[in-house]
Amino acid sequence: MDALLPFPGFREEAFAFLRDLRQHNERDWFKPRKATYDDELLWPARCLVSELAEALPRAGVPLTGSPKKSPFRIYRDTRFSKNKDPYKTHLGLVLSRDGTKKAPGALYVHVEPGHCFLAAGFWRPESPLLRRFRERMVTDPSGWRSAVAEAEGAGLELGTGPSDTLKRMPRGFESYADDEIAPYLKWKGLVASRPIADDRLKTPAFTADVVAFARDAMSLLAWGWAVVDAAG
Repeated sequence: MDALLPFPGFREEAFAFLRDLRQHNERDWFKPRKATYDDELLWPARCLVSELAEALPRAGVPLTGSPKKSPFRIYRDTRFSKNKDPYKTHLGLVLSRDGTKKAPGALYVHVEPGHCFLAAGFWRPESPLLRRFRERMVTDPSGWRSAVAEAEGAGLELGTGPSDTLKRMPRGFESYADDEIAPYLKWKGLVASRPIADDRLKTPAFTADVVAFARDAMSLLAWGWAVVDAAG
């Protein structure tokens, strides 16, 4: 694998590899083609992380990453899953304030043919942090609504879908069931996202797309980080 260069874009070969992997999700198919994965997906992803780690702070977004550690592994953990396919059929990478995957509040890049997207926020935070988010929403609803309005005004989609939304009010917040903030209190995470056409990822300009998205998502990230930092 060559030394890191400015992000060149993911070539069509990367998308073809992922489409073929979906059809042939088997070790015997993948192993002789691992070099293709390394060259067409992993290496450009590392170049992208390296470039974003410089571009995001310059744009006022306090996110960074490690070219080596930010991309997720292609190998699936099948130990506790009924789906025994050994490989993921997408590539994902994460940047956060300290560059680790577990830091609260992150930017995620998802590369998958026909389903590429960017996401930012707090995906399924642990229960104590999620409760603090809810407490801040009810004590300062105007601050939360302002963060939401700014993100939605930038064209971002908020929420993480029905599977990550409670059907009933969370324990301790039942009295807010009729409040306009009630739907947000049912969220299991705070995430903003934007779909991206495959062709955008095939050009070096995709870096600028990620930076623009991160700036648009800053109201949500900053709101969440304020809660995280207040807890020490």
